[in-house]
Amino acid sequence: MARRTRSLASTALLLLGGFFAAASIAATSIADLALVAAAAGSTTDSRTVPMDRAASTTPAMIDDAERLPQPALKPLFPERSIKGWHIVGGLAKFTMQDGVLTGSGADTRNAFLVSPRNYGDFVLDLELRIVEGNSGIQVRSQVRENDGSGSLVGYQVEIDPSPRAWSGGIYDEGRRGWLFDLKDNEAARDAFKAGEWNRYVIECRGPWFRTWVNGVPAANGVDIMDEDGRIAFQVHSGRTTVQWRRVMIAELPPPKVVRMFDGGAMHGWSARSGLPWPLEGIPPHARLVNPSTEAEPSALVSDEAYGDCLAIIEGRCDDPGAAFIVRLPEGDSLDGGVRSKIGVDRLRDGKDHAIAVAIKGTRVNTFVDRAAVGEREEPDMPARGRMAILGSPAQKQGTISIDRARIMVYPPMEDPRVGPPMPERVVPPAGTPPTAAPPASQPAAAP
Repeated sequence: MARRTRSLASTALLLLGGFFAAASIAATSIADLALVAAAAGSTTDSRTVPMDRAASTTPAMIDDAERLPQPALKPLFPERSIKGWHIVGGLAKFTMQDGVLTGSGADTRNAFLVSPRNYGDFVLDLELRIVEGNSGIQVRSQVRENDGSGSLVGYQVEIDPSPRAWSGGIYDEGRRGWLFDLKDNEAARDAFKAGEWNRYVIECRGPWFRTWVNGVPAANGVDIMDEDGRIAFQVHSGRTTVQWRRVMIAELPPPKVVRMFDGGAMHGWSARSGLPWPLEGIPPHARLVNPSTEAEPSALVSDEAYGDCLAIIEGRCDDPGAAFIVRLPEGDSLDGGVRSKIGVDRLRDGKDHAIAVAIKGTRVNTFVDRAAVGEREEPDMPARGRMAILGSPAQKQGTISIDRARIMVYPPMEDPRVGPPMPERVVPPAGTPPTAAPPASQPAAAP
């Protein structure tokens, strides 16, 4: 890529959501959730590597346009060509013939056919067949120039014909390993048919990842490491031959971004009790700090109510009694909603931290410095509500200091259509004259 990848945490998205994240963990502190160190790693792009275009045997031509589960789906290879794509990693052959992409190799390193550009939120719908070996489909992945041929890191949707049968699970290639496996999903493990065409549907929307294999739900996970990246097709090390066809993509609209604080002005927040929150420093590099008072606790409350969203905050909290509240009911009261402490010992170290919370339905996922620290279901949580940061009554104990804060709002969206692979259909090459209609049936002649 010509630019560095944007990280959901590192792009200053990580302010408000963090405190929200903490709050969304009802009656549980971040410290109780076993704070995990952030998984770092540079994610710079690699230069294009020339592609080996050796021929390979592929099935008959397939019509990419015959199946559009939703109107926004379009061919990922509109010209039925891999022009513009490039290989990263080991040695492998990738060819496109009659609408079928075939990858094969026997190298000691994984090889990837990488898209020319990044993709953020999307639904990817395709069919695949693995002849031998192991493979995967990379989404939101990053190219690293760590040697002459580069490597790829990021989310991989597994193609696993082994007895383990984790096809459709999500693995973090080159970084953290397995994120969302299928050890507790027997239906998904049984869905994949080795040696046959299988339909995969992959949804990446904000921090939420879902996969389906032949119409059966497989992975359903939440992660904020990367918000965009390359799509790629893997030929695993060792002897591998794998094919993909009918590769369709629907790029989804970006979320609505509400910038609550940007280092210079506060937007969408109101001081609900106590004194106003002053700025400390010179905009656009100022911090928003809770007032120092022994009166009633100071509170910032969002002007709007939010449903499904990713809220992110960067800053520090030295107030041991501070709390964050999500899905706060309408009205002037600060009672209700889901709250938790944000001034826990592990965060009161005098350093800035990036904290995020992803809220979808009744599911709440919390992250600190991009590392997952908690997940829980809150069945009684209302579908929408305000957010609030609440200081302790005796502010001499510490302060809440905010550098950046924003909320990314995701409106409801229908689930993608999923199902088994389409029946085989051989499509004549372009320019082939239509077959003459069969003659009208005639009564059988008398013997």
